[in-house]
This record gives sequence, C-alpha cells and structure tokens, in this order.
Amino acid sequence: MAQHPSHSQDHRHPGQPNPADVQKALHGVNYPTTREKLVKTARSNGANQDIVDLVGELPDKNYDSPAAVSKQLSRTQ
Repeated sequence: MAQHPSHSQDHRHPGQPNPADVQKALHGVNYPTTREKLVKTARSNGANQDIVDLVGELPDKNYDSPAAVSKQLSRTQ
C-alpha cells in the first residue's frame, strides 16, 4: 500500500537536499574538520550546488563526526 505524501518519512522542505546525498558529498572527510574543508570536499566529490551552498551555510567551527555535521544541518535547514 502506498503512503500518502504527507505521511512519508521524508520531512524535508521542498528543495532541501536528501541527507544521504549530503553524506555522499562529504565522503572521505577526515574528522575533526572545518566548514571550509567540508565545502572543499563536497565540491571535489561533485556535489550539486545546493549541497555545496548548504554546507557553506554551516557555522564556522570544528566538526568531530558526520553525526555532528548532520545535526547542525538539521538546525540550519
């Protein structure tokens, strides 16, 4: 049985990148890392501009894990 769109598990607003796509874009990051290195990695991994922009909007601080990045992204979106 198909789920109604309002009941889907994807709670992103229209236009927001999929968290899995963000993690793919950040593949290979060595933690801890900075926002600047996250943006550089996303670009080098061929991420689309929406993801690069989203990562670029993160606070300029050190991130100690992919979970820390995901948590901050959920606050930013």
